[in-house]
Amino acid sequence: MELDIWQGDWTLPSVDLTCLQVMAYAKFSGAPIKIKKTNWPLSRYGHLPVFRHSKKNTLTTFDNIVSYLQKQNYNADGELTSKQCSDIIAYTALLRDKLYPALLYVWWIDEKNYCELTRPWYAKVLRFPLNYFLPGHQQRAAQTTIDNLWTSDLIEEKQKELALYKDAQECLNLLSYRLGDNEYFFGNSPCSLDAIVFGFLAPLLKAPFQNAALQNHLKQCPNLQQFVQRILQRYFPLSPEELEVLKKKQELEAEEKKEFPHKWRDIILSGIFAAVVILAYAASTSKPNQKKKTTTRKCTRD
Repeated sequence: MELDIWQGDWTLPSVDLTCLQVMAYAKFSGAPIKIKKTNWPLSRYGHLPVFRHSKKNTLTTFDNIVSYLQKQNYNADGELTSKQCSDIIAYTALLRDKLYPALLYVWWIDEKNYCELTRPWYAKVLRFPLNYFLPGHQQRAAQTTIDNLWTSDLIEEKQKELALYKDAQECLNLLSYRLGDNEYFFGNSPCSLDAIVFGFLAPLLKAPFQNAALQNHLKQCPNLQQFVQRILQRYFPLSPEELEVLKKKQELEAEEKKEFPHKWRDIILSGIFAAVVILAYAASTSKPNQKKKTTTRKCTRD
């Protein structure tokens, strides 16, 4: 069994929520899936993840992949009651209706996040020629999805943003209340709902967004934050090489942050010095011109 995925970043095994969901479920169920970080969705399926098991079985959605794995006796929901299985369906619908549109907005519609995080990240990891047109294509698709939530075209973009964030925050509050002090949503063992929630929350928690209103709300739910960290540490620990890269990155960021005030001081002093030099030069060149004009006037009078 193989799974093609988007690569990870910011201590995440993948930045894509569906890839994270499938990877988490595979870990929870014990399915021996070989992960392949391709960053290449240019196939007849058009997106990632892509799950393969023999030539006959190629699947691309979380629901279909989970259903297939369960038929292969890799079932993370085997111990759940019928009531709990019904709860999974209800919470999944809630997440897709209330949280997913807000995540689309955060990643693809918010101008600052798109220009400073989303587009540069995908442009960096994608190969030519996808790096030129795929981010824009994804942005337009996200905008269409958001616009279709409203029947009227008269609603302003800011109103849409506020409505999306309101629904998403209420959804996060419900998840936080449902999780409570438990490690996972149905006790001490993770199931498909934990995989689904993890996929939604992990990128929102870890990505370095410039506009981070929804991320900040998630951080105000400490049990959800701990839930994401718990799954990352137990099921997706960083390798020694990844830890070394992360350490160097943190040291570099700390050094840049330390030097930041000095850099601005040097820039300001350089600007002041340049301005003084320019003014001094302007003053020195204007005096001879004034004398020359005075002499000319005297000659005219004579």
